[in-house]
Amino acid sequence: MKKQKIFISHKQLKIISYLIMFSSMILIIPLHLLSCFISGFLIYEIINSITFYFKFFVNTRYTKLIIIIFIFSTIVSTMTIGIINVIHFLQTDIQHENNISAKINNIFTNIKTHIPNFLFPFFPENEIELKNQILNLIESNLITIKNMGSVFLHELIMTFIGLIIGIIITLNKPSKKKTYFIKQLLQRLYYLSVAFKNIVFAQTTISLINTILTSMIILIIFPLFKTYLPYKKTLITLTFIFGLLPIIGNLISNFIITISALSISLNTAGTMILYLVLIHKLEYFLNAKIIGNQIQAKSWELLFIMLLFDAIFGLEGLIIAPIYYAYLKIELKKQNLI
Repeated sequence: MKKQKIFISHKQLKIISYLIMFSSMILIIPLHLLSCFISGFLIYEIINSITFYFKFFVNTRYTKLIIIIFIFSTIVSTMTIGIINVIHFLQTDIQHENNISAKINNIFTNIKTHIPNFLFPFFPENEIELKNQILNLIESNLITIKNMGSVFLHELIMTFIGLIIGIIITLNKPSKKKTYFIKQLLQRLYYLSVAFKNIVFAQTTISLINTILTSMIILIIFPLFKTYLPYKKTLITLTFIFGLLPIIGNLISNFIITISALSISLNTAGTMILYLVLIHKLEYFLNAKIIGNQIQAKSWELLFIMLLFDAIFGLEGLIIAPIYYAYLKIELKKQNLI
């Protein structure tokens, strides 16, 4: 008996490519491959962007290889030196603050004096009570804290694996002969790559602008009035890091900065809150201009999808939600559905 060939139409192949793509995207989170995903796509986009401009000056068949060697060496050395410098950077900032206990107690005094107790019934009375609460928190989460080391090592390894995969993909020469199914899969990956680039690079720009504006009041405006916030370098560093997380990141960094300002006075904290609110309002326009124009999305849309992914997948879902949403909008737009 002759074997009957199974014919699959182009429409069916396209649907299969969508199923594979969406399944892979969802599995990234439970399989804890987020750091691998981000580092791989990031190095891929960086290499391609640099190669595009570099070819205007030097155009040889070894151009991409030279760029890859340079970038990989830079990343490895920067990560190594950066981790050492950040630790030293933050330690130095803390060591210069000799009256940490006094500042912490001052925060408690300002809050307890000017704010009714019923608003913050859980707030510690003094530094000793704060230490006791922290110790109790550590004791109750001892197993989690022990696992943090292995989790950090796992994420670091996944990051380097992602870098290597991204580099290998950039070196791989695409085959000219592709089946329809392979073309559809590559199309899905291309749209995801575009979404990743739009979100990550746009959010980095927004975070940098936010950090510069926040640094102005901490390093320039307040010192003009003889007011000096404690842990200035630490606050600025955290502002940039948390700013890489859309919307939610600003709320976290603003809260930390406000607590620092409370160590000086309630008026200083009020001024800081007002300034941060103005920056936050400015960022609505930045988001609308930079991210909104890229993926045609409003701030409330991003916030909703982030909260949804956070409820389903936790912190990893919160981080990856804007990228997935941007990809979904690209796919819907290409099908003329939006």
